[in-house]
Amino acid sequence: MLHYLYLIISFSSALALVLTEVVHANVILEILFIFFFTLIGYVCLFLIQLAIFILIALTIRKDYTPKNIDTFYRKFGMATLKVFVDSFRIIPHATGLDKLPDEPFLIVSNHSCIFDPLVGIELYKKHNVAYISKEQNMKIPFVGRYMRVVGCIPIDRSSTKEAIKSINQAADYIKTGFCSIGIYPEGWLNRTEEPLLPFRDGAFKIAKKAGCPVVVTTIEDCRKIFRQFLFKRIHVKINVLDVIPAEQVKSLKTTEISDLAYGIMYDHLTRKAA
Repeated sequence: MLHYLYLIISFSSALALVLTEVVHANVILEILFIFFFTLIGYVCLFLIQLAIFILIALTIRKDYTPKNIDTFYRKFGMATLKVFVDSFRIIPHATGLDKLPDEPFLIVSNHSCIFDPLVGIELYKKHNVAYISKEQNMKIPFVGRYMRVVGCIPIDRSSTKEAIKSINQAADYIKTGFCSIGIYPEGWLNRTEEPLLPFRDGAFKIAKKAGCPVVVTTIEDCRKIFRQFLFKRIHVKINVLDVIPAEQVKSLKTTEISDLAYGIMYDHLTRKAA
């Protein structure tokens, strides 16, 4: 992993400077030099990768739509994302991954932190999951271009017509096998003490239109990232709770699928809190 490679390169360079006496001082100062040189070296290497990330982003046309999701842009973007996640010392702990279907699916989760999709897209990378995201995120310089090219779909909640277009596009991605789709049916970040906000049933229209399974998951402890990343590792828990089969999705109404997924998630989150 690049995260460890950067650390090894930085540490080895610092150690070499001390051992060859290019840097010569007492033992305590040499140890301090190795520590700070390793830290600065790591940051510099990451900044170089970030600069490359930006340069490559400039080659992506805003109207570019890949024919398949497994592109160079996705691979490089995922590699950069992995270094970013590792740098924040995020350690994901996943349960139930064996439940994930082999066919493309709609994956739903609670949403309490902006890091949720970053952890999710990295964890589910073998299943080619792309997320539906609010339109403003697609306008983030450089990052927005990568989001589009890796399959992420913008949604304009202020326009029913545009929202339907996004839902249809997401369903088409799943039906054609382009990728699986992730969405947060709460609609926005849950900043309350409640385990879940009410779901927007429209999120499940994707599954109805695609005729695909719905993977019900939860993510916990992502909020700790902002409070703890400088001091200790952050252990984030991702749980694949259940899969609503495609046959059941087809037989249920959109509201019924929503209620079923909500119940599974709510029961798990309240049980954990008890």
